[in-house]
Amino acid sequence: MERQQFEGKASKEEVKVGTLLTVFILSALLTCIFNMFIFWLPPSAYCTQSVSVLISTPGLDLMGWPFVMLLLTAMLMKIPVMRKYLTTTNIVYLYIVTLSASYFSSFDNPWWWDIGMLLASAQTSESVLRYVPEFVAIPKPAAEILLHGAGIVGALPWNTLLPAVMWYTLIVAIFGGISISLVSIFRREWIDVERLPFPWVTVAYSSILGLENVKKREWPGRLVFILGFIAGLLTAIPLSGITLFPWFPDIYGWRTNTCGPGCHQLAPPDQPWHLGFAKHPPLYALMLLVPVHYLFSMVFYTVVLEVAVYIAYYSGFYTGIINVGFCGRNWCPPNPYDSPPLAFHGILTGSIIGIFVMTAFLERQYLANTLKVAFGKSMEEREEPMHYRYAWIIFILCFMLMISFFTYTGMSLWTSFAVTVTAIITWVSMTQVWGRLSISNSPCYSFTPGFIRMLVWPTGYGPPITSTDLALVPALNRHWIAHRALSGYGSSFYTAVGSYHMASLTGVNVKNVVKVLAVSLFTSMFFAHVMQVVIPGVYGGNLRLGSLVLNADLDEDGWWYWSLWNRPVDASMSEASLYVAVGFIFMVVMKFLTTRILWLPDPLVTIVAWDWEGSLHGVWFVALVDGIVKYLILKIGGSKLYEEKVVPFVGGFILGTALEVLVAAISFFVFFPQAV
Repeated sequence: MERQQFEGKASKEEVKVGTLLTVFILSALLTCIFNMFIFWLPPSAYCTQSVSVLISTPGLDLMGWPFVMLLLTAMLMKIPVMRKYLTTTNIVYLYIVTLSASYFSSFDNPWWWDIGMLLASAQTSESVLRYVPEFVAIPKPAAEILLHGAGIVGALPWNTLLPAVMWYTLIVAIFGGISISLVSIFRREWIDVERLPFPWVTVAYSSILGLENVKKREWPGRLVFILGFIAGLLTAIPLSGITLFPWFPDIYGWRTNTCGPGCHQLAPPDQPWHLGFAKHPPLYALMLLVPVHYLFSMVFYTVVLEVAVYIAYYSGFYTGIINVGFCGRNWCPPNPYDSPPLAFHGILTGSIIGIFVMTAFLERQYLANTLKVAFGKSMEEREEPMHYRYAWIIFILCFMLMISFFTYTGMSLWTSFAVTVTAIITWVSMTQVWGRLSISNSPCYSFTPGFIRMLVWPTGYGPPITSTDLALVPALNRHWIAHRALSGYGSSFYTAVGSYHMASLTGVNVKNVVKVLAVSLFTSMFFAHVMQVVIPGVYGGNLRLGSLVLNADLDEDGWWYWSLWNRPVDASMSEASLYVAVGFIFMVVMKFLTTRILWLPDPLVTIVAWDWEGSLHGVWFVALVDGIVKYLILKIGGSKLYEEKVVPFVGGFILGTALEVLVAAISFFVFFPQAV
């Protein structure tokens, strides 16, 4: 995409202390506002009208608040006195601040697994709670106060809550340091050399350009940007309409035939078919920014998956699949993901290890050069967020601090090391996928549980809880490490890489960006967890949080506990070693071949194609449709037509969707106000 410049030059001056103070205040304010917004939003609006998550397909994590901020910025630009303050640099800073606040103000974080773990004592037996520190799962009397409310902030048991606030902040903040340092190390390779497309960031950049240039009649993208905005607005109305009003026509068949967030079901009674068809319009718009090669690679590997399922079915396996509904064909055992003979999640465990190994192998020279600079050897210095020496030192210190944090929590040294390494491998690998496809998977099903079990309990399978390791690791896997980027550790990783890519596109000084990023990210983390106890502590969260507490059962028969042991396969990892080996060999060999034979389908897309995102959520069909459309556009008009018409259209579409979702969410507050 051509790097056009805004009106006004991006400042190269060093960011001022006053600016960073403003970033701190704005980050704290937005985090508090966004968390109040999501806490009081009626539950029926969570899926498609939450604003925090604009497209609800797991693994996508397209945050909506940054687009709302861009719309507000465009309105402020019409005020002459404000125009001089809304420079390119300041708009990028606003984007980073809003992005950081969004990631820690969503239904997933801190109002789902996070708050559930905090209140776990309400459901978990005392025999298990003895292994869980009170700053992780607060005592039952304190949990009851958060459920029923104390009326005023001063009446809350702060001697109990403050240690919990600090623990929940530190568990993400320390990894935030790891994220910023690692992304700073890889920044030039991923953004300047490989030029990963990062469609998720590109659409925000396109929206900024569109808002800046829409008043210019000579801009070639003006008409399509406006049309895209209208299309995004109009196609979002049917979803808001059916959730607001029972009489509204169900145009998308959302009420009657939807599984997962926006997937149309198709489950023939005499066939093992288990692929859905995504029908959420903004998903189609966004993935138009994905390169054609990756889109068709997705379709190719989905066909491989489905052919394998059919062969297995007609060979006598998964015969019960035709007796269950569409959703059950993907997750009810036995299924092709966690059951033999296919066990694709076991294969993906090996594949993700392969991605990490090949990343280190293919970028070994680059990493070696950064280490040479870090240790003072000669190499031409480039414009980087921070000196490589500082980046490596921060990484090493935060890595050691993360291990120390887990051991302080009560976990063994080896398990603390294994969990930390697993988190790093997870998000370095997921960034490789997300940077190309705009979507990854939820690795808490297909990688992290398997890798942790390989390192800590290679032959274990559902042992009784007799240690803090066994009590907490399932929750660490299911929430912080790997559920979705916006649920925990991926938030800081994606915010960092998104901020750097936006700086690259706009020409903003990346040395200033890292300072703004650090202040906004750590501020949002802290205030999110303050609001996590203040809001329910004052108003009472029983109505809003009761169902979440029911999910927070850490006992051996609890859902959280088994989210570790029956993933990625319903067996011990020693029994699944063949699947892991197959996935690893496949990824290493195919990734190596694609560096030499460019037309080969990229194996990275299997992380989505061979997981629920591809089938249960129907992303494969989006790849098929968008692949054909984009191929024809490039064939007819080339890259010029694509950059001048398609990219502005997508930017306008997502902005229109964001505006409609915001208006719909406000309508929910008006029509369905929650009792205080």
